[in-house]
Amino acid sequence: MSFDSPKKFFDDINFPRGFHRSGDFTRAQADILESKGAVLKALHDGSQPPADDVEERFLQVCHGDAQPQSDVEKAWTRYLSALRRKQVYFTASSAAVTDGATETADSDD
Repeated sequence: MSFDSPKKFFDDINFPRGFHRSGDFTRAQADILESKGAVLKALHDGSQPPADDVEERFLQVCHGDAQPQSDVEKAWTRYLSALRRKQVYFTASSAAVTDGATETADSDD
């Protein structure tokens, strides 16, 4: 059976409230990621070889050689795009530090 995983997959770093509550996935996609995500991640990062043609096709989708067609392929593609979105950080206040802010209390004038 393709993508068979004995354990659930959680990404507490990027989705600390879970896939269902993140707002990035449908319920079906969140279920797929939880139940099959450990195997999908292992296939994607190369730590597990594909067991059948379905998993081989999944790798083709991961490498950009094929478009996602199955629900599993679409869920993983959505997961990867959500990760890319979450890694973009903008800070407006980091450059707003001034050098003379502490001198007003120490002046003797």
